[in-house]
Amino acid sequence: MDAEEKRLRAHDLRRLITETGSRFVGLYALAFLMLGVVSATTAATAWLMKDVINEIFIAKSQQALFFVAGAVLVIYVARGAASYGQGVILARIGNAIVADGQKRLVSSLLAQEVRGIQSRTSSEVIQKQVLSADAARQILQLLVTVVGRDILTLVGLVVVMIVQDPLVSGAVLLTLPIAAMFIAGLGIRINKVQKLQVTIGVTLADQLRQIIQGFRVVKAFGAEERLGARLTGVIEEQRQNADRAAVLMSRTQPIVETLAGIAVAMVILYGGWRVIAHGATPGAFFSFITALLLAYDPARRLASARLQLEQHRVGLRLFFEMIDEKPEAPRGTLAPYKPGTGEIRFQDVSFHYTEGSPVLSDVTLTFEAGKTTALVGGSGSGKSTALSLILRFWDPVTGRILVDGQETLALDPASLREAIAYVGQDTFLFDGSVRENIALGLPEATDAQIIAAAQAAQADAFIRALPLGYDTPVGELAGRLSGGQKQRIAIARAFLRNAPILLLDEPTAALDAQSEEAIRSTLFDLASGRTTILVAHRLASVVGADRIVVMERGEIIEAGDHMSLLAKEGAYAGLFRLQMGAAR
Repeated sequence: MDAEEKRLRAHDLRRLITETGSRFVGLYALAFLMLGVVSATTAATAWLMKDVINEIFIAKSQQALFFVAGAVLVIYVARGAASYGQGVILARIGNAIVADGQKRLVSSLLAQEVRGIQSRTSSEVIQKQVLSADAARQILQLLVTVVGRDILTLVGLVVVMIVQDPLVSGAVLLTLPIAAMFIAGLGIRINKVQKLQVTIGVTLADQLRQIIQGFRVVKAFGAEERLGARLTGVIEEQRQNADRAAVLMSRTQPIVETLAGIAVAMVILYGGWRVIAHGATPGAFFSFITALLLAYDPARRLASARLQLEQHRVGLRLFFEMIDEKPEAPRGTLAPYKPGTGEIRFQDVSFHYTEGSPVLSDVTLTFEAGKTTALVGGSGSGKSTALSLILRFWDPVTGRILVDGQETLALDPASLREAIAYVGQDTFLFDGSVRENIALGLPEATDAQIIAAAQAAQADAFIRALPLGYDTPVGELAGRLSGGQKQRIAIARAFLRNAPILLLDEPTAALDAQSEEAIRSTLFDLASGRTTILVAHRLASVVGADRIVVMERGEIIEAGDHMSLLAKEGAYAGLFRLQMGAAR
């Protein structure tokens, strides 16, 4: 382990204690006090063994009999009450820590921009969220129980041992550093195995997600065996790595058992020899051996605690990495958008996702306020990218985009998006009710407004025919609805948004011709009076647009209305005739 990693691990622990642990100082102090009681009662039990042997079994003192029996009862009642109290307190603290960690992770996740989230898979995000949120609790609980219970218990029992026989106690304590040396090396290896386990877990979850979401494709192409074999390989790799972790974690057991066996055997030989050969009282010997035997459990837990700490440190590092991940800083200032007529202008805008592969090249274009502009062209011509730039999912590499004369780089993305309604080709509905999905456009909307938006989208009739009407769950990926139904709900969401700017990205691409024709008039109503940008492959959808812009390889090659473009006999006219001929 290099110096930087050691520094980072120490920093993570300090940060965990100061940021999270400090919020529960009072409760931790109370739990620590109760753990102290548990430790004291354990040491007291060992101490009483001297009187049990000497005063009761040898001296046969009736008074000692009642006193020791009463003391044992008090000790175990106190131990039980303290154990209950610390268990409840630590559980509540732990639950609060997990909830707080999950809230911070969600807040960090939602603060990211699209470009940041798309750099990783959803399974990776979910797996790391689940693992890292619990790591903080596990480490803090481990530290408290190790210090408050195991170390205090061990100290108490060692004190009893030293009082009864200092010489033998010193010899026994020599085994502790020997055990620590063996366990230190295991901790480093456990850390590496745990990191690999996280990676494998992410891969497994991602492949399961793909199979479930693409289950129809799997069955249609008979890919069960191939995908099953690939998934089985990952599962087997996870099993083998888990086995390695189990072997490493279990190695503390033979180490501690062997050293404990040596220590106990030596004590029995020495103590028995003193009692037999030198007439020492057996009470002190039994008190010592009881303390030594009782010390085994806390010593064993302390040995495994180091390895458990290494396991959870991986999750803790993930936790801090995720909450510290700052969204890409916006270029320029963050002034709120001042609503106007909705005019949008591109001035010499260029953009690429990958250096050397331009998507837009020096595009200059005005989307007139209150009018519909259609963007058409082949796949990869930059149409959908233009919408993403307006939404500030990405920013231009060069050039400027202005909305009502305000440069987007100078605007708070959230305030700008409030003025935009968006309907995409991949209609996404959340796994909730129809009502909740429509209300996404305006969270504070009343039922009357939601119904009015559905009526405007011509969706009210089919929604009321669903089993629970507007409260019907749509299911994962809206699997319980048809493509046309999903699209109408998305359009209703846009109606409810009632924004001055409307972005339509292939809104009918997934529909058949009949459904497309039915929805086209709804989209025309939605676009009325709004600055609308319509991206479409099917030119029948753009015939009524005020202006049609033809794009090719990130550049504008033609622009005009439908009739003027047909008259030019250019790219648009050729594509239109091709599509109309195919339609016939």
